[in-house]
Amino acid sequence: MHTAFHPSAVTSAARFRRALPTRHGLWLALALAAGLTACKAPAPDAQAAAAPADASAPAATAAPATPAAPAPVSVSAETLQAVVDGMLRKAYGDKAFNASTGCWSHSFEGANDTLDYCMKADAPKVVAGASGTQVYFQTYSDPNADTYSLVDPGLHGAFAATVAADGSWQPLAATPAMDQGQAGDCACRDAQLVQVGPDRHGWLGTAGGTWQGVTVNQYTLLVPVNGAFRDVSRIAQSTEASPSETVQIQIDPTGTPVEGFYPIKATRQGDGAAAAPSLIAFDPKQQVYPGAL
Repeated sequence: MHTAFHPSAVTSAARFRRALPTRHGLWLALALAAGLTACKAPAPDAQAAAAPADASAPAATAAPATPAAPAPVSVSAETLQAVVDGMLRKAYGDKAFNASTGCWSHSFEGANDTLDYCMKADAPKVVAGASGTQVYFQTYSDPNADTYSLVDPGLHGAFAATVAADGSWQPLAATPAMDQGQAGDCACRDAQLVQVGPDRHGWLGTAGGTWQGVTVNQYTLLVPVNGAFRDVSRIAQSTEASPSETVQIQIDPTGTPVEGFYPIKATRQGDGAAAAPSLIAFDPKQQVYPGAL
């Protein structure tokens, strides 16, 4: 079974540029009820991970096919809370949570000055890997904070931890803020957690925008590498040179992994017809999936 990702064109013009959580048991109960014991997209009503629910958050631009999930695993609500609480405290500071806005305050040094951001957390996801149980979650800058100008980038955070059978846990990777999008919107909430190797998961999404009627998007694939998340995709979904064509990708778990990464099948579509799929193997020298088909 292939792990498929079929996003539509990103509706927000996002240039590819580059919660101290309260001790609420409710968010964890909702998260677990929403099926966080398997790797799948969060339900719309269970988006808040370590902060109050954000009813004004943008909806995903499409409903991609659910990635192939590993065997279900279980992590207690207390352990999930400890993971999210501990990692967000370390990333943004013990006193960074603003209860009135449901945000973690974070200062980010932009091109011209330092900007203050309101970072919110999505619900955590639990997956089973060959090396043990893992917890993944994202943070995103709130585009409705009304503090950003059009040229201010959005921010995307990514976190992961390993959890032992006794509930103890260790950080796997953490990147509090990656510059993505504009007007304070990273357009990243529709990213999916997918299995990209026998013991490797990552956040698959798109980044890009529309200029003068031409949409340009690139796939992003954020995976843990040496304690941080790194984008290993150079695959374009649509380009200025071929605006009438798009590329759809599938991670192929039946292929031979290269340095722990499965190959990707990419299909170019346009003018009502689809070309034969191309196989893109992970390039160990560049440490990315190269973009040329």
